[in-house]
Amino acid sequence: MEYIRNEDIRVLIVDDNKSNLQIIAQVLHKAGYQVIMTRDGPHAIEVAKENPPDIILLDIMMPGMDGFEACRILRTMEQTSLIPIIFLSAKDEDTNIETGFEVGGTDYITKPFHERILIARIRTHVERSYYLRNIQFSNEILREKTESLIEIKKDLELKNRQLDMQIQKNLHLLATVNDQIRNPLAVALSLLDMDTHSKSESIIKELYRIDAVIQNLEKGMIESDKIRDYLKKYLECNDLN
Repeated sequence: MEYIRNEDIRVLIVDDNKSNLQIIAQVLHKAGYQVIMTRDGPHAIEVAKENPPDIILLDIMMPGMDGFEACRILRTMEQTSLIPIIFLSAKDEDTNIETGFEVGGTDYITKPFHERILIARIRTHVERSYYLRNIQFSNEILREKTESLIEIKKDLELKNRQLDMQIQKNLHLLATVNDQIRNPLAVALSLLDMDTHSKSESIIKELYRIDAVIQNLEKGMIESDKIRDYLKKYLECNDLN
């Protein structure tokens, strides 16, 4: 997986306590992260929607909209549904952690936190998020290519059916040519070869030319049959169903 620099990671911190915001921001700035700060749920949702961060640190207890409700809303929006959300929880709020996971939280950290643990959690969840997005992107490309191949297969099957119909018509025509033209022509050529005195050079040339045309027609029909067989084998070897 491609290495992600800290300088390229954007962290949104949501906490109504200004002092907490400043402490966390200082830690993240020191580690090289880009930091966005907001002090309430509605504003955090607006900021995340307009310019989605790579990860969100979300305080649970805030006046008005709490962290749980903000998380619920973030998970319903396409722009923010996959962003990792780490809840910031005071020690006496540990019983609420289960609710945090139920509403879509990714992880939680209790306050006061250890700087190295906070940085490690952020790094881990951002890398995991990048990895999952890359898989999702690859799967989407694979899905589009598969759909394209299925359409190509359908088109080949249609062409194969059309070619098969044309070959059947050609075979019928060939049978007619053999019965009504080729056989009488062969008899006529034999008689002319036997009676050298009654030959007319121009007539003979024309008859032989007609015979050559009929032979070419037969060869063309044979080639069409080979093309049909090739298409059938191709479709069998590339069955996408």
